[in-house]
Amino acid sequence: MISLKRYQVPKIVVPGGRGRWLRLFFVLLLVLAAAWLGFQQGQARPKGIQAIDRAGLNDSLNELKVERGELRRKLAMAEQVAKVDREAMHAVREQIKQFQDERLKMEEELVFLRGIVSTDTKKEGLRIQNYKLEPGLESGQFLVKFSVSQVLKSGPVAKGRIHIRVEGLQPDGKAKTIGLEELTEDKTPSIKMRFRYFQNVEGKLKLPDDFKPASLTIEVKPTNKKLAPVTETYEWLPQA
Repeated sequence: MISLKRYQVPKIVVPGGRGRWLRLFFVLLLVLAAAWLGFQQGQARPKGIQAIDRAGLNDSLNELKVERGELRRKLAMAEQVAKVDREAMHAVREQIKQFQDERLKMEEELVFLRGIVSTDTKKEGLRIQNYKLEPGLESGQFLVKFSVSQVLKSGPVAKGRIHIRVEGLQPDGKAKTIGLEELTEDKTPSIKMRFRYFQNVEGKLKLPDDFKPASLTIEVKPTNKKLAPVTETYEWLPQA
């Protein structure tokens, strides 16, 4: 009788738990290393891009500053040219106005001189012409202008005195006549006259306070026996 022996097959023990944790550790380590490498690359790249962008922005900013400076320079030059043009135009206008005023004055003087030497004038002697009364710069001040001429073909030098007086009312309503000595600063009673053809007279008159002028009288008294005195009275109407 054959007897059978039982043999025990040895078991292979695989340390599954410990090896699995080891593999997981290595896998996790690889993942962390890959993540760290990616993070480092990601950090390095934006810094490079940021540096490049900053440099580009600085270049653009510098270009804009240069362009702004150039525009300011051109604007200042244009404003200067425009100012010069305006000043030149103003100067031209003023010069034209001056020429026109001088021409008008020359024409008036020409008419005046023609009146002096005119052969059509029957009455010879002294004349008062070109009377003007204008307000002065101060209150109660007035500027009076006129000319005295003689109409003679070959007259002598006219000599004498010119008197000016203003007629008006006082504050109490009474009439009053004020002579030249009360109307001028130098208190002169009359104006010296000496000319062959004409003499221009111009002076400032200062009226007393509360005096209401009504008229102004000019009286020319020559010392020449051949010349008769002449008197003209003008209504007090200052021309602004």
